[in-house]
Amino acid sequence: MSARKESKKTRSPGRVPGQPSGRALGFAAAREPWLATGARMIVHGVTAAVFSWPLTVPEAVVAAAVGSALGALSARFVAASKLRLGAILGFGVAGLFAVFFIGGLWGRTDIAAQALGPGQALRVGDALEFSLAAFVLSTTLRAVTLRRAALSAIEVAFIALAFGQLVVAHQDGAINRPFEIADPIISGGSDPTIALMIIGGVAAAVVILLLLSERNIVRGVFHLGAVALLLVFGLFVVGLMPEATVPETGGGLGLRGDDGSEEQRRQEQAGRRNNEQLEFRDNYDNAQNRVPVGVVLLHDDYSSPTGVYYLRQGAFSQYNGRRLVAATRADVDRDIARGFPTSPTPITDAPDESFFRGSIETTVALLATHNRPFALEAPVELRPEPNPNPRRFKRLYRARSAVLIADHISMLGLPVGDAMWSDEVLRHYTEAPPDPRYRELAERIIIGLPEDLRDDPVARALSVTQYLSEEGTYSLRSRHADADDPTGSFLFGDLTGYCVHFSHAATYLMRTLGIPARVATGYAVDEASRQGGSAILVSGQASHAWPEVYVDGVGWVVMDVAPQTVLSAPPGPPDPDLQRLLAELVRGQQPLPIDGEAAIDLGGAVRDALLWVGRGLGVLALVAFVFVVLGRLWRRSAALFAGDAASRVVYRAALDSLSAVGIRRDYGESREAFARRVEGLVPSFGPLTGGHVAAHFGASTDAGEVGAADPRALFRDVRRELRAAVPRRRRVLAILSPWTWLFSR
Repeated sequence: MSARKESKKTRSPGRVPGQPSGRALGFAAAREPWLATGARMIVHGVTAAVFSWPLTVPEAVVAAAVGSALGALSARFVAASKLRLGAILGFGVAGLFAVFFIGGLWGRTDIAAQALGPGQALRVGDALEFSLAAFVLSTTLRAVTLRRAALSAIEVAFIALAFGQLVVAHQDGAINRPFEIADPIISGGSDPTIALMIIGGVAAAVVILLLLSERNIVRGVFHLGAVALLLVFGLFVVGLMPEATVPETGGGLGLRGDDGSEEQRRQEQAGRRNNEQLEFRDNYDNAQNRVPVGVVLLHDDYSSPTGVYYLRQGAFSQYNGRRLVAATRADVDRDIARGFPTSPTPITDAPDESFFRGSIETTVALLATHNRPFALEAPVELRPEPNPNPRRFKRLYRARSAVLIADHISMLGLPVGDAMWSDEVLRHYTEAPPDPRYRELAERIIIGLPEDLRDDPVARALSVTQYLSEEGTYSLRSRHADADDPTGSFLFGDLTGYCVHFSHAATYLMRTLGIPARVATGYAVDEASRQGGSAILVSGQASHAWPEVYVDGVGWVVMDVAPQTVLSAPPGPPDPDLQRLLAELVRGQQPLPIDGEAAIDLGGAVRDALLWVGRGLGVLALVAFVFVVLGRLWRRSAALFAGDAASRVVYRAALDSLSAVGIRRDYGESREAFARRVEGLVPSFGPLTGGHVAAHFGASTDAGEVGAADPRALFRDVRRELRAAVPRRRRVLAILSPWTWLFSR
């Protein structure tokens, strides 16, 4: 048979000449540096522990971490096997089903319960199931990524999922979630935000460690050390990091400063930014305003006659030809607090206690920066309060309010306005757009009143709010903002808008009827949100604008519009646990443990973590040093006792000697080319290389014919030549650097 035919016969079918086989690729994957494998074991172990923490008992969490780490180790050998990628995936899926079957079988049998007791049997079963599932999953995932490096994104996604599901419940300011983390920390008087920052730091470190695991052992050591240092640094500084802040936006109601309108941007550029403005917006998005902005504690039981707690902060009563703005006159709206109190501060023109109003004291804790204080309408006095938790609360103050205790029906027959007002003040509160349609509509509305009430101003105001409630449609999506008169576009158009539209429309209609009215802004919280407690949790979604009418002897009275047709869902009730927690923090109390859980001292936990991290790093450094020293001694001594493998181990020892003085083979450089390059310095290394290659391939090489030369004698010659060619200082440094053999190639 000819050589050509023999070549065709022995060539594997389907193989491209020069292309490595699947088995070769598998073994190449198995040649991943052991340090990189160790890093992957840490990554998978931590990820499995984080993922299983909220799901099972601590013993199972530890078992899952160990199982996942061992799975990452076993993947090294699975990837080097002859199994195809599809087979690996198939075995992984089958293994998971087998694990779940074993777990179910364990729970259905009585043998374990009788032998261990019911409680211990459940714990052992969970540990067994989680460890096996983690082992199978990590083995499959890691083996697949070793075979196909492009699939490493799956590992990153899995880690992101594990850490994300742990802290996703903390969104929107819910500092009491997730319960598994927050409850014991809060019970110990600490802030769970710090714990979540630590979790985020660990997650970042794990992802970095995953992405930076290198097949090159040098880069792997460097990256592992860098990540460890970053993690320790993060643990040290996490307590100094600033609190995550609530977005400084009042949603177009001038409560906390807004940042959306073109008009405000122009004013800011001109140096005249005014954060206290009512804005008409066509697309009012309050989805991001679910974060709590304040907590109000009631010191006495109070039930609002309207079923809603109105927390007034600002008022808009001056008509500027297009809308209502904050008054520029000094003799109006004096019942609005101008700033936060630094001492007990009485409110000018506050109403007195009467048949219609009662006194109640509240404590207000702000979680977000506001332009001015808010309080239950109508505040009589404000005074500062000590802040028990400055990291959590921006400001605390106490408010005494003369709140309404009578309903609107009891005010029928009372006059509106104040006899002490000047004509200018009365005109200020009754000025409306000159459009005659406002007056015409207002007259049509009051026709529906009984004859004996048509001249009653309170009845007229109530009829306006009733009309808008019945005819209007509440929606955060409208098309009136660009009109010359946005309120007219709303009122005489589709009657679709939100609180700014309704409050302006009601105020204008009331003013055309001679009723002093204004628009107030703040927060409106349904009384049911108290849920039987004494705290009112205020979120950005509760921001509101409503019309108010001045009733003689009562003061400014809320006459809100409640549209019966609603296209945009109202905000849901607050989290009762979060409401209770924040109330306790405002009171300066240490929250009680929940369900008998032990309290966690977060500061002590961080100190202990730092101590254990330091000890762990020290132990790792010591183990690594011992490993390096013993490795060097073993590689050198192996050359003295090698038998049939003398050429290989002696050649390896010679490479170590060259590496110790900085002479190393370049990437892609053949052994023979390396020998020729160093021939002038160590001539004996050429014959030693030739003997090593000949022993492995059974033929002569371009390094020259190799006879029966003793490799040990050649090694002694190499060392003698190095001593003669290399300065003593460099040789001493080589002795003091036992890790240089790691760089041998």
